[in-house]
Amino acid sequence: MEYISVIKDDVDLSKSHKYLRLPHPRTGQPQLYLPYVDARGQETILEVIKLNGSQRRTWFIGESGIDAGNILLHYPIDPLYLVIPIILALSNSNNAQSFQPFSDLVSTASSLPAFSLPEPFTVQAKSGQSSMTTGYNRDIEHLLKLKIIRRVFRACCEKKVIPTVSSPSSPSSAKSKDQKYYRPSIPMLLNHLKRKVEYFSQPQEFEKFDHLVRGLSKDGLLGDEYEELRKLSRMQASCEHLSQWLPPRISIQLVRSDDFSALITHVKNCTAASIAASQVPKNTSNKDKDKDAKANKRKAPTSKGVEALKKVNTNSMNKLTSFFKPKEGKKK
Repeated sequence: MEYISVIKDDVDLSKSHKYLRLPHPRTGQPQLYLPYVDARGQETILEVIKLNGSQRRTWFIGESGIDAGNILLHYPIDPLYLVIPIILALSNSNNAQSFQPFSDLVSTASSLPAFSLPEPFTVQAKSGQSSMTTGYNRDIEHLLKLKIIRRVFRACCEKKVIPTVSSPSSPSSAKSKDQKYYRPSIPMLLNHLKRKVEYFSQPQEFEKFDHLVRGLSKDGLLGDEYEELRKLSRMQASCEHLSQWLPPRISIQLVRSDDFSALITHVKNCTAASIAASQVPKNTSNKDKDKDAKANKRKAPTSKGVEALKKVNTNSMNKLTSFFKPKEGKKK
């Protein structure tokens, strides 16, 4: 067996399920997602991640042992993350500034080249089929048919309601339906993300992640006097945590939506103080420097021959310079 799959218990494996091949919200690389309806009748979307082992191993599930090298993990993902790339793509399209019926937005998003995927995630055009559809990811169309996605999609769009004027020939009892038009809005998308950051930064939610709490301790923010800075730190860490599902453009805008200057200044001061405390203090006095230099200076070892030459009496010996006198001029 090449891999084993870890999936939620409420997925009814007796029914067939369709995996969707969609670009990852942050990287744009092909990623598998599994939509399904749980026992309560609610739609849920699972993201699939493949963990590659360095070598094959045996996994024990109950009393059974399975020889496999890889694992497929299925875990729930917020539909908002899957809607973000669609909102961005529609915002960059030609009709980005116009209000459109929701059905038109869905049709446009389903055929955008921005969601095309390389082989084998797309099917080549058959004979007689238009080449314009080649390489397009039709799973976007299936995704936008899900009620949970359509509800989140509408929540990220500006809405304009235009009442329909009934014609005089129509019966007075007939009810006229208002026409609704939508326009993708990045500011509304950021407002939803801000609410997620505020919810995730609450202590009861934030403290569920030990590595994030250790970050507060590393920055010295666990004291009672740092309540405001600790709140800013939780919000900043929440933005960084959520950014693993966000495109870089949205992640940058989300971080810039709050003022973290006080927190940044505090972290810089703490870093400078820890560096200064780790350094060994040096003496600035010249006298102390001379004493340390003399104390640390080592005498060069001498040989026995040199010590013996020091005891020789050199009074009757000619000096070495006497052998290097200038030559006398020639006599005429």
